[in-house]
Amino acid sequence: MKKTRIFLVLLAFLLFRTIFGQTNEADSLKKVITSSLPDTIKLKALSDLNWIYSENDAQLSKKYGEDELALARKISDNKWISQAYNDIGIAFYKLNKPDSALVYYTKSYEIRKNFKDKTLMGGSLSKIGLIHQDLGNYNKALEIQFQALKIFEEIGNERYLAMTLNNIAIAYDKLKNFDKEIEYVEKAIAIHLKNKNEYYIGHCYGNLASAYKNKGNIKVANEYLIKALEIFKKYGDKANEAAAYNSIGRNLRAEKKIDEAYSYYEKAHAIAKEINDKMGERIYAHNMSCVLTDKKEYKQAEKFSLDVLNQTQPNDHSQLALTYRQLATIYGFMNNGELAKHYLDKYVDLKDTVFSKESASQIAEMEVKYETEKKDLELAKQNAEITVTKAEVERKNIITYILVASILLIILLSYLIYNRYKLKQEAILSSELLRQQDLRSKAIIEAEENERMRIARDLHDGVGQTLSAAKLNLSSLENKLKLTEVESQSALKNAMDLVDDSVKEVRSVSHSMMPNALLKSGLVAAVREFINKLSGIDKLKIDLEITGLDQRLESTTETILFRVLQEVISNILKHAKANHITIQLVKHETELTMIIEDNGVGFDTKKMSESAGIGLKNITSRIEFLQGRVDFDSNPGKGTTVIIEVPVK
Repeated sequence: MKKTRIFLVLLAFLLFRTIFGQTNEADSLKKVITSSLPDTIKLKALSDLNWIYSENDAQLSKKYGEDELALARKISDNKWISQAYNDIGIAFYKLNKPDSALVYYTKSYEIRKNFKDKTLMGGSLSKIGLIHQDLGNYNKALEIQFQALKIFEEIGNERYLAMTLNNIAIAYDKLKNFDKEIEYVEKAIAIHLKNKNEYYIGHCYGNLASAYKNKGNIKVANEYLIKALEIFKKYGDKANEAAAYNSIGRNLRAEKKIDEAYSYYEKAHAIAKEINDKMGERIYAHNMSCVLTDKKEYKQAEKFSLDVLNQTQPNDHSQLALTYRQLATIYGFMNNGELAKHYLDKYVDLKDTVFSKESASQIAEMEVKYETEKKDLELAKQNAEITVTKAEVERKNIITYILVASILLIILLSYLIYNRYKLKQEAILSSELLRQQDLRSKAIIEAEENERMRIARDLHDGVGQTLSAAKLNLSSLENKLKLTEVESQSALKNAMDLVDDSVKEVRSVSHSMMPNALLKSGLVAAVREFINKLSGIDKLKIDLEITGLDQRLESTTETILFRVLQEVISNILKHAKANHITIQLVKHETELTMIIEDNGVGFDTKKMSESAGIGLKNITSRIEFLQGRVDFDSNPGKGTTVIIEVPVK
C-alpha cells in the first residue's frame, strides 16, 4: 500500500511537470499549491517557492514558509514541519532578523534530531552556527560548527564537510586567530582538490588572502587573491572577479601604492557596471573616491562620492553613512567648511536615525518572536494540557528576555551618544587645527614682509646714505683739486655719475621691496604707482581698470595681492615677449577678482620650466592662504590669462 502511494505521488509530480513545464517555474509552483494534487506535492512546491523568493522578496518567501508550516501541521508530518521551520528561518535570515531566524532553525533542529537523516541535522547545526557568528557569539558558533563537522565526518559527506571547515575558519577569523583560520581553510582546500571542485577553491583562496592580510603579509595575500581571480575568470563569475580586484586594490592602498590601488578599483567598478551590480558599483566608486582623496584630487573624489550618493537608496543606511563621512572629509580638505559641516551633521543624524529604527526593529522582532511562541503554546494546548507551572516559567522567561533586551538597548544608546559626542569633539579639534594653521601661515607671511621692510630701510638709510656721502666728498674733492686736465676731470665725473646711479638704484630697490604707497594709501595707489613705473618700457602698453575698490582691504590681503601682481608682471616681462598687458581689479560684495592678460607667446602648463613652476606655485600658495583660488589659462602662441579670486571683508 505504501509503495502504491509513493508511486501515485511520483506520477502526480511528473504530471505536474508535464502540464506546467512550459511556463515560468514560480508560476507553475503557484498553480500546484491551488491544485488537487497530494499535500506532499503542495508542500514541495511551497518549499521551492520559499527558496525562489528568498533572494528578492524575503517577505513573500516568509509567507510561503508559513503556509508550508500550516499545511504540514494539518497533515501532522513532522519531517515537513521541520522543513517549514527551516524555510521560515531562511526568510528571517534574508530579512536581516537573525534572532528570529535562530528561533526557527533551532525548532527545525529539535525535530530533526529524531530522524535518521544526519545530513539534515548537520545542515541545521551549520545554519545555527552561522547565526551565532552573525550575532558575534564566535565561541558558541565554533562549538556548534564542530558538532556539524563531526556529523559530516561520520556520514562521509565531503562537500558539506569542506563547507563546514570553511565556516570554522571564518569564525576563527572573527576571533583573530589567523593561524587557525589558515589551518582550516587549507583542510577545506584539500577536500575540494580531491573532489576537483575548483570553483569552491576560489572562495577558499579569498579567505586565505584575508587571513594573511590580517597577519600583515600583504604580498602573500595578493598572491592568493590573484589565484582566486583566475578561477573566477575561468568560471565566468563576474561578481567575485570584481570583488577580488577590489580586495587587491584595498591591499595596495594599505601599502600606500595608491596609483596601483586605483587601477584595481577601476577594474572592479567597470565589471560591476557591466553586470549591473548596483551595490558593487557604489562600493567600488566609494573606494575610488577614497584613493583620489589620498592623491589630493579632491574634485574628482567629490564627483565619485556625489554619484554614489545619488544612486544610494534612502534605506541603505550603511552606504549613506560612508558617503556622508567621505564627503565631509573631501570638503574639509577643500577648505569648504560649510559643506564639510553639512555632511558631517547628516552623518551624525543618520547614525541617530539608524539607532532609533534599529531599536524599533528589535522590539518588533521580539514581538514576532514572542507571538510565534504564543501560537506554539496555543497549538500545544489543543493537543495536551499545559500545567500552570510551565506557563509561569514561560512568562518569567519572557520578562527576563525583555529586561535583557532593554539593558542591551540602553547600552547601545549610551554608546551611540558617546560616539556622537566623540565625532563632534573631533570636528571641533579639526577646526581648531585649521585655525592654528592659518595663524602660523599669517605669521610667516607677516614675518616675511617685516623682513622686506627691514632690508628696504637698511638699503635706504645705510647703503643709500653712504653713497650720498661719497658723492658729496667727490664733489668737494673736485672743488679743492681744481683739476684742469681733461682726462682727470672725465675720470672724476664718471665716478660721480656711477655713485649717483647707485644711489638711484638703491632707492628704487628699497621702494620696490616696500612701496610707500602700499603702506600709506593701500593697494590701489601701490598698483597705480607700480604700473606708472613700467609705462616707460619701450613698445609695451599696459591697461589698468579698477572697479569697486573705494576702501582699503585688510593689510595682509593687500600685501599678498600686490606681491602676486608683481610676480605675474615680472614673469610676463621675463618670458612672455608681450607688448600689451591688461590688468583688471574688480571688488564684488564679498569677493575681489584680479585678472591679468597678456598677448605673449604663452606656455604649456604641463611643460613649464622648473623656475617658472616654482613661481606659479608661490603665487598659488599665497592665494590659497587667503582661502582664494587662482587659474592659469595659457597655450603656446595664444597668450596667458591669470584669474585670481579671493574673499574679502
